[in-house]
Amino acid sequence: MSSALVLALAASSCVKAQWQRQIVLQPLPTDALRDLVPGESDLEHCLGILGAPNFVWERSGDAIAIAYGAYRHQGWQLGASVNVARGVNASFDYGELEALSRGYVLLFDQRWKLESVSEGLLRDLSTEFDRTPPQSVE
Repeated sequence: MSSALVLALAASSCVKAQWQRQIVLQPLPTDALRDLVPGESDLEHCLGILGAPNFVWERSGDAIAIAYGAYRHQGWQLGASVNVARGVNASFDYGELEALSRGYVLLFDQRWKLESVSEGLLRDLSTEFDRTPPQSVE
């Protein structure tokens, strides 16, 4: 948006700017992950150190993946309202918000031994493994 348009809107309108910040869950302390050893640590050990995961996925062959993440949402919210003519108003809202859900995905094999720990955006990490539909319980 050009600076002339911004100045025109600010001079003859109602302009609103608002900073928003939202934090959901706290990230895992990195030192908690130091005690986890792929091939040696089992699911019980990991849950004892890290607590309950935020997400659990079933993988093929009774293997599982669990994830721990923290969600952060922050950014500017801008809005303006302009009196165009008598009784006619024009308004717009522009939101430049950044939403990140970062954390760790832990992969476990069929014996529920830790295979690997990956760090990054959970939406990216969760696509790296096969998800199978849950088996029916009879």
